[in-house]
Amino acid sequence: LSRQGARRIVVGRERSQSFAELNSFAQWAQAMGYRVSGQVLEQRRRGADATEAVRLALQPGDPVLSVLRLRSLEGEPVMLERTVYAGWIAPVVERIPPDCESITQALYEDVGLVFAYGEHLIDAVAAGVEDSRLLVVRRGSPLLRQRRVTTTHEGRPVEWSDDRYRAGSVTFSIRNSVDANPLVRQMGDLRLMP
Repeated sequence: LSRQGARRIVVGRERSQSFAELNSFAQWAQAMGYRVSGQVLEQRRRGADATEAVRLALQPGDPVLSVLRLRSLEGEPVMLERTVYAGWIAPVVERIPPDCESITQALYEDVGLVFAYGEHLIDAVAAGVEDSRLLVVRRGSPLLRQRRVTTTHEGRPVEWSDDRYRAGSVTFSIRNSVDANPLVRQMGDLRLMP
């Protein structure tokens, strides 16, 4: 990927993230030996919209915490996270420093919260104004979008997130077989099932 004024990233090995384990972006990157960083750009409490309410098992208008984070690998911006946290976990998330590398790890260390189940929706979208500015790509550039809802062991929804990756920054790895096929194709969406 070449952009005017940007330095080129040389990748010695493919940045492949497997769905076999439920790891955060930071946990995956650190395990792969990459230098990872994150910065909260915006954080605010508000009422849940209709989609968020369904995904988080809430009523529309129930309190949620909306967080926009820019994620980088090796100092280069690669992903925008737009995460909505259920109101019950919001006070804990608000205490986490804005430059925390892994909110998932911080939640585990602070209150013992374990993300036990994740449902992932993967598609491609065009970069809008905010995406293009923050990821340093042209408006309309393709982005890999991963939307996910994660829950506790008890099935209590914790977060609903819309993560947008700059093209060429990561590859998702999915293994399946005739005996265990986690993929379901729905109306143009690729859904991962347990």
